[in-house]
Amino acid sequence: MGGVAFLQPETVMPKMVESLHGSPLIISIMPAVLAATFAFAGLFVSPKVERLTHFKSWVLCFGLLQRLPYLIAGLVLWFAERLEGWILPVVVLTPVMSGLVGGVGVVAWMEMVTRMVPERIRAAGWAARYIMQAVIGMGAGAVIHQVLTHLPGHQGYAVLHLIAFGFLMLSWLSQLPIKEVGDSMHVSTKQHASYWSYLRSLPHMLTAQPHLLRLVASRFTGMGYLMLVSFLTLHALKVTGRAEADVGRFVSMQNVGTILGSLLAAWLGYHSGGKVLLIFSRLICMGLCVWSCFTDSFIGFTAVYFIFGFGLFLDRVGDLTLTAELCPAERRSTYQAILGFCNVWALLLATILSGLVFRQTQSYPFVATLAGFFALISTLILIRIPEPRLRIEVG
Repeated sequence: MGGVAFLQPETVMPKMVESLHGSPLIISIMPAVLAATFAFAGLFVSPKVERLTHFKSWVLCFGLLQRLPYLIAGLVLWFAERLEGWILPVVVLTPVMSGLVGGVGVVAWMEMVTRMVPERIRAAGWAARYIMQAVIGMGAGAVIHQVLTHLPGHQGYAVLHLIAFGFLMLSWLSQLPIKEVGDSMHVSTKQHASYWSYLRSLPHMLTAQPHLLRLVASRFTGMGYLMLVSFLTLHALKVTGRAEADVGRFVSMQNVGTILGSLLAAWLGYHSGGKVLLIFSRLICMGLCVWSCFTDSFIGFTAVYFIFGFGLFLDRVGDLTLTAELCPAERRSTYQAILGFCNVWALLLATILSGLVFRQTQSYPFVATLAGFFALISTLILIRIPEPRLRIEVG
């Protein structure tokens, strides 16, 4: 994840696509496309994952394939003069292909990690992961600024893709010494029901868990950060008149916010679970929508990115924690795949809607108002979801 910071989906990718003359709709989906494609494939491989007793080989195989598009994109961008017309498609398709292949492995990865980390400290575990990402991301901001200053255009973005690939390979190598832990709650599914029967059973599985339905609804309406950030970088650079290389400063401040937000998420998630983190993040999102519309200084926007990183990673830690604890343990892989598949449409709906609004109005404040409204609705839905941690402790 630290490697992806060199191509920050919320900051670098929208500006990269705009510099390549991409349309507002393409710009709007860039912060969400990696997460959406990651979530898409999980639903279709979860029957196979449920039959596995060990996950490491599966994770390593698809994890390696998942990283290769960044190497290919870096090479294509570096030799772009000979590949006229391929630059924009390659930039857009890199996270798409990486996400689709990574999505085949992510269900197994989530089950492996959930087994290995005790329930009480899962929020702290997710937070530690995000803190490590953010520490790398702080350095990435300075690197992005230097690279785009000295190598503006496609060659600079080629270097960023190749650096990202290097970090991604380090992350793959770091998984080699992992030793899997068994789980008495998990029973390998040996029966081979037809795939069509499996697909038909999914709606009933979801409707049988009303709290998960509410979680899906809160995710659909809780995409305010992504709706906002698709055009936040463009708005900030336009209002302040700063150069493209200054997106590196925004990346650095966003990652400082990520570190502090993740530290708070670790402490609060340990004591109170994931629900309170999600509600707190939605309130921050509403405040951010207001502030980003009224500030007009570079310092003001660096503060906006700090708060953005703070609130976004409260959201991510809270969502991962609440989801893992709401899903029944015996079918956790399939439930997480269902939720991930639903999340695809939430991500795409939010980003496409913001893109359509911006294309019609050319107004960032309109997009921010819409994002704040959805964050409010999501907060009201979250209030009705019980905190599973309290239910377990009472039981």
